[in-house]
Amino acid sequence: MHELSIMQSIFDIVIDNAAKHRLRTITKINIVAGEISGVEPAALDFAFDYFAQGSLAEGAEFTVTQVPVTGRCIRCGELLKGIVNLNCQCKEGPEYEMLTGNELYVNTVTGEREE
Repeated sequence: MHELSIMQSIFDIVIDNAAKHRLRTITKINIVAGEISGVEPAALDFAFDYFAQGSLAEGAEFTVTQVPVTGRCIRCGELLKGIVNLNCQCKEGPEYEMLTGNELYVNTVTGEREE
């Protein structure tokens, strides 16, 4: 389950940013994960619960926003959606650039500042 190591990296980012912004508690964390990023949201939830124990994020709301796969045909510019249908109008073969669906990043961290 590689989500544990991914969550360790996420927590490193979150805790570092909490320190920079002088947060005393973290109330919400939102992660953006592309459809083919290789992470399972349910496994991230489990890993979050493990890492949040005893940290600034204990009791925080954790959400994962999934981003679908989109691409564009390099030849005709048509927007392609999904991982199954990669055929465009120009019919010259599947030569495309991926636009979304592979990302994985911390989107937002919300908390309460130190006084």
